[in-house]
Amino acid sequence: MDREITTLISLKEGEEGIVHLISGGRGLIGRLASMGITSGMKIKVLRNIGGPLIITTNGTRIAIGRGQAQKIFIRHLNAGREKTEIA
Repeated sequence: MDREITTLISLKEGEEGIVHLISGGRGLIGRLASMGITSGMKIKVLRNIGGPLIITTNGTRIAIGRGQAQKIFIRHLNAGREKTEIA
């Protein structure tokens, strides 16, 4: 899989990505769609420190269980960007 594709659960607080793929059955896909989480949607992680993840998408805060977050594949928007230090 592409290096910049990762699961939602692996994103850190403040990181963003675009939903690439949801690996689940119709029930999970429908449940996530009802919350506004569909392929192509931009997601930002607000909290990821154990327990449910708190994310925002389209101006709405959503709590996602860790099991569901493992099934949401994200194209990481911060991938490949390295911080540079000024000497």
